[in-house]
Amino acid sequence: MKLNWFLPALVGMVLVGAAAEAATLEQWRFDRGQNRLELRTDQRVQPRAKLLSQPTRLVIDLPGIILGRPLQSESVGGAIRSLRVGQFDRNTTRVVVELAPGYTIDPKAVRLRGVYANEWVVQLPEPELMPPSVPNDPDPGEPDTRPLPVAAETVILVPFPEQTRLSPATAPPRAATRPASQTSLPVLRNPHSRVVVVVDPGHGGPDPGAIGIGGLREVDVVMPISLRVADILRREGIEAVLTREDDRDLGLEPRVQIANRLNATIFVSIHANAISLSRPDVNGLETYYFSSGKALADTIHHSILEMTGVRDRRVRQARFYVLRRTSMPSVLVEVGFVTGAEDAPRLRDPAFQNRMAEAIARGIIQYLQPGR
Repeated sequence: MKLNWFLPALVGMVLVGAAAEAATLEQWRFDRGQNRLELRTDQRVQPRAKLLSQPTRLVIDLPGIILGRPLQSESVGGAIRSLRVGQFDRNTTRVVVELAPGYTIDPKAVRLRGVYANEWVVQLPEPELMPPSVPNDPDPGEPDTRPLPVAAETVILVPFPEQTRLSPATAPPRAATRPASQTSLPVLRNPHSRVVVVVDPGHGGPDPGAIGIGGLREVDVVMPISLRVADILRREGIEAVLTREDDRDLGLEPRVQIANRLNATIFVSIHANAISLSRPDVNGLETYYFSSGKALADTIHHSILEMTGVRDRRVRQARFYVLRRTSMPSVLVEVGFVTGAEDAPRLRDPAFQNRMAEAIARGIIQYLQPGR
């Protein structure tokens, strides 16, 4: 197997240094034998990918990442002509995989996946010759921009195969972003079977969700909880997919499409509840399901009650859009009331948010146990 390593000054192992204060692209590597590109940054990043024509090329943008050096380019050979890494604009590093003339790839077969929030792998399908009758650009003057599968627009948190992990010597430290859990999680038997959990942080972007005591916003509660849930699941060997990883606008239908297109095993939407500010006495946990999610709702609900001691407002059936339209067992967890005198201070507390996330993750793992 031949590996192409791209360096600022030499061919070998890539280590791209940069100023400590900037988010930088630390390493990139292209495995010619596997048609696989590996990227690592020093901070969390959400790559964006698209296929362009004239010439046919796969473009991967890394928002918020600084390259800190001139354009890097390396010939690859065969159906893949070259790989380039450069500064697209002052806040975006761009990686371009250019195909040889006459070749293309199926954009639906491109897989953009993350081992961690700062380590990503782009798996390219085998390039194929374009039919002579099909022009490379059906509309001259305009690039043929075809969206990649939902994985390219969504943070996909997927356990990297052990043999392709970057070596411990070059891997960045994890302690700051992955504190050790104090909770004993159940061990998922047969962890290599394909299990996909979609974690959906509610609201986002211009929609902050409910506003509670002291201006506490729902999005500021559910985002850190959701990130932590996904992180725990990933460390336990479960493929976890976030519908969004930052404060962006995302409608209900795209959330449903992410879960359905991935053929997810389960879907867990995380929200915070609210009522009138004149009713601070209303506090507690509510977990909703529509049809097939009853067992999942019961398991997560019980785990949260057991680990956090919040008030129990029961498991309930509801016709929420994301529960009705997803094709797998789905639940919506209301972790507490931002308007509640008891709940609001706890929901604001990062330590409680972590505890809530651990409880949700534990419930998910318990549900996924064979023969539960």
